[in-house]
Amino acid sequence: NVKWGKESFKNIEVNTDETPLLFKAQLFALTGVQPERQKVLCKGINLKDEEWNMPLKSGATLLLLGTKEEVPVEPVEKPKFIEDMNESELATALELPAGLVNLGNTCYMNATLQCLHSVRELRNALKGYKEEQAGAASGMASLALPQLLTSSMKKLFEDMERSDTITPVLFLQRLHVAFPNFAQTGENASYRQQDANECWSELLKVLQQTLPSQKGTDEKSVKHSSFIDQWFGGTFDVEMKCTEAEGEPTSKSKENFFQLSCFISTEVKYMHSGLRLRLKEQLTKMSPTLARDAVYTK
Repeated sequence: NVKWGKESFKNIEVNTDETPLLFKAQLFALTGVQPERQKVLCKGINLKDEEWNMPLKSGATLLLLGTKEEVPVEPVEKPKFIEDMNESELATALELPAGLVNLGNTCYMNATLQCLHSVRELRNALKGYKEEQAGAASGMASLALPQLLTSSMKKLFEDMERSDTITPVLFLQRLHVAFPNFAQTGENASYRQQDANECWSELLKVLQQTLPSQKGTDEKSVKHSSFIDQWFGGTFDVEMKCTEAEGEPTSKSKENFFQLSCFISTEVKYMHSGLRLRLKEQLTKMSPTLARDAVYTK
């Protein structure tokens, strides 16, 4: 017999050769209480799922604790499936960023901007960026182009928050002025294809000049010279060992970096292995102990 709240269930057949989980499934059928939500008690002992750990006798009364889940109610607004959505609804449902129109082989720039736009800290830093203050603080005419490019990125990111599709004409124009190599044209006066990694590196250098580092909450936090050093940079612990002179001491130093290189070969199947292979290299330099050029492992 099982007592559950105000209800009682008499003469339930129990096969103790099976696991108690089968018994709990019987109780689920009677009460609607899921087995994982059930607590079956007999003389203060809680029944396990795998073994009968209580002295169960014919005619015994068990106490069942637990509540059944409510049956889900039908939603007021009918669900809409992805296959039935237009582009605008799809972008909202998937929280996709605004699209950038390709202005003729400018996919390298669009991909770089989308990648930068995905960094919340950078978006927040650009919201607080003021071109006039940056110019006054620098006092250098050579920073005019970096300031203009940073302002264009700020405006572009703001537009991306308000619209589904953006045509980044102004940013492209200022990118071409700052870096004429991206403005090269080929046949039919169309823009030539460019390297996204080169665009990424150049834009990081621009932001490195224009965006100051953010104040940390910890007084002992490391001081950074710029926002890019703070959020996009890292530091290598470098060891340099001469492979031709075992007795020459290993030199140790630190190097700052803004990106990790990935070594690609037919043997490399995963990104982490490609990154690891690029963290070790050999080079030739002057050995003070051999007084000649020698091979070093870095």
